[in-house]
Amino acid sequence: MADSTRLDVLIFGGGAAGLWTLDRLARAGYSVALLESSSLGQGQTVQSQGIIHGGGKYALHGLSDLTAVAAIKEMPDRWRAHLRGEVAPDLSATRLLSEQCVLWLPRESFLARVASFGFVPMLGKTGLLATPPVAIKKDDWPPSLRESAIDVYAMAEPVIDTRSFLEAIAAPNRGLVRSYNPGAAASGVSIRSDGLVRLASPPIEIQARAVVLAAGSGNGVLFSRMGIDPWMMQERPLRMFLLRGDLPPLFGHCVLGGKPHITITSTTDSAGRAVWNVGGEVAEQATKLTDDEEIREAGAKDLRRCLPGFDFSRVEMAHYPAQRAESRTKDLRRPSGVHANRLADKVWVAWPTKLALVPVLADELFGQLSVELGPPAGYPIEPFGGACPPVAIPPWEQAAWSPVP
Repeated sequence: MADSTRLDVLIFGGGAAGLWTLDRLARAGYSVALLESSSLGQGQTVQSQGIIHGGGKYALHGLSDLTAVAAIKEMPDRWRAHLRGEVAPDLSATRLLSEQCVLWLPRESFLARVASFGFVPMLGKTGLLATPPVAIKKDDWPPSLRESAIDVYAMAEPVIDTRSFLEAIAAPNRGLVRSYNPGAAASGVSIRSDGLVRLASPPIEIQARAVVLAAGSGNGVLFSRMGIDPWMMQERPLRMFLLRGDLPPLFGHCVLGGKPHITITSTTDSAGRAVWNVGGEVAEQATKLTDDEEIREAGAKDLRRCLPGFDFSRVEMAHYPAQRAESRTKDLRRPSGVHANRLADKVWVAWPTKLALVPVLADELFGQLSVELGPPAGYPIEPFGGACPPVAIPPWEQAAWSPVP
C-alpha cells in the first residue's frame, strides 16, 4: 500500500443516502470519509423525480400499505425545515421546483372516476397523511389539466431539483468525499469484515471502525468483493419517459382505478427547454418491452390516456432505463420504510427506499453506529488520494429525442 489511514467510519456511495449519513456523522465529530466510484448521485438520486412524499402516493396503492404511509408521513415538514436552512444539513441552496403535487382524474376515464370516487377525500379523514389531498377549484388547476381532468386535488408535497440538492448536501464535506476506481477484478477494492479496506486506485489501506455500504445498486458489487451473496438486495427495473418542448409546469400523479398510473415532474434542461420526467406504473410496465418503437408508442398511449386534451404535436419524447435497488422482500415488491442492517462484524448495509426517507435512514445509521462505536476515536481527518467527484449529469441531458408518436 502506498498510504494508510484510520477512520471511525468509511462510507461507500455518493448518492443522497451516503452524503446525508456523511454529514450526520461529521457534525457529531466522527472521522469519516466517503468513496464514490462514479459521480455524485449517479443512478437513483439524479434520476429521482424529486418528490418529497407525505404518504399520498403510497396510500393510493391501498390502505393495506400502512407501514409505508406511517414511515413517510412527517417527511414534507422535515425537509422544508432543511430547505429553509433552519436545521442541519442546510439545504437552502437546493432549488425548490414546486411547493405541492396534484392528483388528477383524467376526463375521458369514467371508470377511473367511479373507482376513485370518495377514496381521495377519504384519505384526508383517516389521519394517515400529513398532507391530505384538497380539492382545487378549476380556475386554479395546472394549465395542462384544464382540458384533460375531471377532478384535481392538491397535496402539500414539495418537489426539489435533485442536482442542486446533491450540490447542497455535498458542499460542507467535499474534502471528505473521494473518487475511487473499483476495477473489474477483486483486487480493485477489498472489504474485510473487520473494517479493513484496500483500494488499488487510489492505492491506500483504510482501517475503519465501521464501514457503511450505501451505494444503491453498487452494493451488489461490494457484496461480491466481500464474498457475500447479494440475496438481501433486490433491483426493480424501470423505463422512465422524458418529454421536451412546449410544456407547462406539472407536478403530480394521474389516478386510474384508484392508483397512480403516471407521475410527472417538471424541470428545464441546460438550454432552458421545458422537460417532463415521467414515471409511475407506466415506467414499470414499459420494462416488459424491448423494441424502441414499442416502448415509445406505449408511453405515448399512456400519456394521452392521462392527458386526453393535451397537444403533444410540439413535444419530443425519450426514455431511459432506471434501476431501484432496495432491501429484498419476500414477494419482491417495494419494501416499506428504510433498511439499515449489520452485514458483518464491522460492516453495515443501507437503502432508503425513497428519496424522502433519506434523513430517516441517516438517523437510523447514526443511532446504530454511535451505540456500536461510542464516542469518536479522535483520529485526525487527513485527506487521501483522489478528488471529489462531480455531480451526475441528469438523464435528459444525454437522451436520444424524437417526436411523440
